[in-house]
Order: sequence, then structure tokens, then C-alpha cells
Amino acid sequence: MSKNLVFIGDSLTEYFDWQERFPEYRVINLGVSGETVEGLLDRLDRVRSRINEPDIIFIMTGINNIAMEQYDIAGDYKEIVSKLTAWFKNSMIVVQSVLPVRLEWIKNNVIKDVNRHLKKIADEFSAEYLDVYGLFVDPRGIPMRANLLDDGVHLSDTGYHVWADALDAFLKAMEGKQA
Repeated sequence: MSKNLVFIGDSLTEYFDWQERFPEYRVINLGVSGETVEGLLDRLDRVRSRINEPDIIFIMTGINNIAMEQYDIAGDYKEIVSKLTAWFKNSMIVVQSVLPVRLEWIKNNVIKDVNRHLKKIADEFSAEYLDVYGLFVDPRGIPMRANLLDDGVHLSDTGYHVWADALDAFLKAMEGKQA
């Protein structure tokens, strides 16, 4: 039986064909380009109305806030995870780390700090936390240029391959636990 996967987030989510990458699943991509954490919170009721019996909901949002130097996203993010876990009690909610960027005005230490908060939020609501940040930096912690487009934020084909492979490994590990 095919599982239902839902992807929620900003342009990083929207711009990839998750269904093509995961043909063995039924996929709904609810990514919205330019969306902030509060934007996702504002549209959460519409998100809820568009999905039916999701097995796994993947969330990745926050980079647009950080790009606008709005670092305090934990409160709204917590509300998003709280609502999703309450609405979809039989679903696995997966909070994904914010990815690093190559922008002069954003220090990736800020993103790492945000990710620590996201992990705490996931733990608080018994959601899963998937750290993909580490897959996008070299051993010195510098974002790998090959994974990003020239704008320093959006993902290259290589970057999407890295992210999707991490999700594939996560899905296989979850299936192994259920077997």
C-alpha cells in the first residue's frame, strides 16, 4: 500500500518534483515560493483542507525569515507543529532543518541556532527532526557551492539530489522500524 507524503514549505520545497523522485508514494507538494513561517501559519487551515490521511508530513520553512533578518521564528513554528500534531494524530510530522546559504549578510551560525530551536520544538511534540543542514556544508562548516544556485539560497540539481537522498534514507529507516 502506497503511503501519502505531504511536503510543506517555501520555494525550496515548491521547486522540486517530489512525486517524480518518490513514485512509490502519493505526494502532495504544498510549497509556496517566498513564504515565511508566519505565512505558513496563516495558511495552515487551507493546508489542512487539502490533505487527507497523510502518513508523513515534511516541513521545511524559515529561510525567508532569516533572509529578512527575522530570527525569532520559534513561536510561530511551534504553533505550526502543535497544530499539525493535533490535527494529524496518526501521521508522522517531520521537522527538517533550515539549509545553509551563501549570502554575505547571513551567518550560518544563525541558521544553526535556529535549527537547535527547531529540534527542541520537534522533540516537544514528539515529531521527528531531520538534520539535512550537515549534508550541505563541508568539514569546515562552509556551504558547498555545488549544492546551491548562484543566488546562494536555492538548490541546484545536485542539492536537490542530496536532500532527496536524505529523505529516501529516512523513509527506508522508518519502514524498517515498522517491519
